[in-house]
Amino acid sequence: MERAYDMVVFGSTGFTGKFVAEELYRLQCEGKRAFKWAAAGRNKEKVAKYLQESGIEGVDVLCASVDNQDSLESMCGSTAVLINCVGPYQLYGEPVVRACISQQCNYVDITGETYFMESMEAQYGSAAEEAGVYIVNACGFDCIPNDLGALLLQQKFPGQLVHADSFMFTDNVKGFNVGTWESFLRSIRSVRKLQKLRKEEKKDALTFPPGKLNNKRFLFYSDVANRWCINFPGPDKAVVYRSERYRHQADATSPFRFQTYFGLSSLFQSLVMVVCFMFLLLLVTTEWGLNLMIKFPSVFSGGVASKSGASKEQLENATFTVIIEGYGYSNDEDRSCPPNKKMRVKVRGAEPGYIATSAMMVQSALCLLDKKGLPPKGGVLTPAVAFGKTDIVQNIEATGKVHFEVLEQ
Repeated sequence: MERAYDMVVFGSTGFTGKFVAEELYRLQCEGKRAFKWAAAGRNKEKVAKYLQESGIEGVDVLCASVDNQDSLESMCGSTAVLINCVGPYQLYGEPVVRACISQQCNYVDITGETYFMESMEAQYGSAAEEAGVYIVNACGFDCIPNDLGALLLQQKFPGQLVHADSFMFTDNVKGFNVGTWESFLRSIRSVRKLQKLRKEEKKDALTFPPGKLNNKRFLFYSDVANRWCINFPGPDKAVVYRSERYRHQADATSPFRFQTYFGLSSLFQSLVMVVCFMFLLLLVTTEWGLNLMIKFPSVFSGGVASKSGASKEQLENATFTVIIEGYGYSNDEDRSCPPNKKMRVKVRGAEPGYIATSAMMVQSALCLLDKKGLPPKGGVLTPAVAFGKTDIVQNIEATGKVHFEVLEQ
């Protein structure tokens, strides 16, 4: 089907959408590949003004709103791939997914909202597969480093991988904008809905290979990260397990246990983080508590979240690191003994929330545009399922903003 555009950035005047638009324009100006794209938003004049002020030239502007399904259908019908930057996705994502399937338009987003991802798979997975449409969630820092990193670890592991621990930490990250904050809060609030959804779906639990493993405490010091670590409540573990289930069914690969941790520089900082998170859990269970935290983001986030977000200088100085350490056995090893094989995958990059995320999101969209190495059928997919057999890792590395490395041990 002939389309007016190869890609459309929806929500191009939002905090993340601006970085995505600028990344697309940078690639276009490089001239290494030709593509046509447009910027879309609910206020056409505002989008046009942003493009002009940013020096982005020759890009068409489209008007679309999540409150107007016809406008979404028109936007999705004009492009091969939609890059959706409009969140929180639990509030605004479903109409966009529906429009993409209706118009046979492929889709990427950067959601970190587990309930949204799994509810879209439950509600639209079959329809997307029948339409041959690829709906790919979590194509940013949530969850490409862990999802593709875990896949790379499994592919390179010298034996059978039975368990992997992911240690994530950042340096010089000063804050994020209120949209990210609200998505985080709504994701926490949706835990019970997620549990109910999983019971209704009744998917078979993954069967992990036997192996003797040491369970980690809730708070501990890691020699891998050289930091104090706590359990990370983000979407990465759920996304990796969805990818594992697909590979087990499609390629007969053996699943492995996966756990995520977040590293902090001191024990005191870790304890403060735990206490603050428990306080958030109590508040977010009520509607008034949620609204209060959304209304006063700086107060309840300790100054981390703000309407303006981090400054350009702060973003340029920030970095992230993800180290995934895998444990396993050579094929003839006694499984009652501790694992005798170990390997690490290290993913590091620029500021995670916007700079690295925009690069990963754009490269994900380009993979959908190229169509090389994609699964034979569409569906609501994870990044590793959609892009596991493409050149996405090399393409992301070519941006200079994210690097994957296998560390033999």
